[in-house]
Amino acid sequence: VKDVAELVKQSSVENVSVLVTDAQSLTDASSAMDAAKAFDLPEGKAFTIVAVGAITEAPEGGSPYQIREFGTEEGLLPANATYSRDEGLRAVTECLGLTSACNKAMVFSEVTNVNQTEYKLVKGLREGGYTRPQEFDHMLTLGAEAYDKAVEEFGSKAPARTNYDEWLLEKQKELDESSAERKARVKAEYEEKKQKEIEDIAREWAKREYFRKATSGDMPYSEEEYINSVWERALFEGDLKYRMMNGQNTDERKELAEFKKKQEKKKALMLDRAKASLQGILDEEELVKIKTGNDDDEK
Repeated sequence: VKDVAELVKQSSVENVSVLVTDAQSLTDASSAMDAAKAFDLPEGKAFTIVAVGAITEAPEGGSPYQIREFGTEEGLLPANATYSRDEGLRAVTECLGLTSACNKAMVFSEVTNVNQTEYKLVKGLREGGYTRPQEFDHMLTLGAEAYDKAVEEFGSKAPARTNYDEWLLEKQKELDESSAERKARVKAEYEEKKQKEIEDIAREWAKREYFRKATSGDMPYSEEEYINSVWERALFEGDLKYRMMNGQNTDERKELAEFKKKQEKKKALMLDRAKASLQGILDEEELVKIKTGNDDDEK
């Protein structure tokens, strides 16, 4: 690494990216730091160091990775650390063109723990459609720390509401209200249409009944008077026929028996009310007679 740094200083090369392999053999963080310090380049020159473990022939992008600073205790790799040759070349090539990787010495290591933040983050970036340069730049500028912080903040505080959020909420409110109004209108139109169809069927039933009874000679009413007199029964027949036409469950015999039972109760109630009203009138007349008789006696 120091030799490469000297060559860069003596040449006209302005940007250099170095791939250091077998970095798992480094056991002393201070010696790694000294090597990185050799790239203290003059103004106008920049470098990037990417250190990886023992080279394997695994395909590029096969495993997520983590990035640590070269020359630190965290940057020391375990003795069995490995890294894909193609992935290492990809990393050092992309970092050469990234401002976020400029003048940095880094250690890339594979991550196999699916619960580790870097594993989930890299997988998410790739599934989200990030290109490889975008992926490396995100890991260098934000990385796992920013991801963990964002997750923590999301669970502890709500994001600040912007004017755009307010506009969206207002529009959603309008849409919800419009939707409710549309549903109410459609429902009302449906019920109105249904009621009209039932009444049309009811009128036809009543007309047939009138004709049947009129032809037998037992009909003291006009057609309209008869229809009005049997209108409740006609509506029952209309509703029953409507449900049958629309494939709904019906039990004509049972429903007719229940209807007649209700009508009998209704007639009985009306008769009781009429009797009570008549009794009230009779009682009032009786009181008038008694009062009149008392007045005559006094005279």
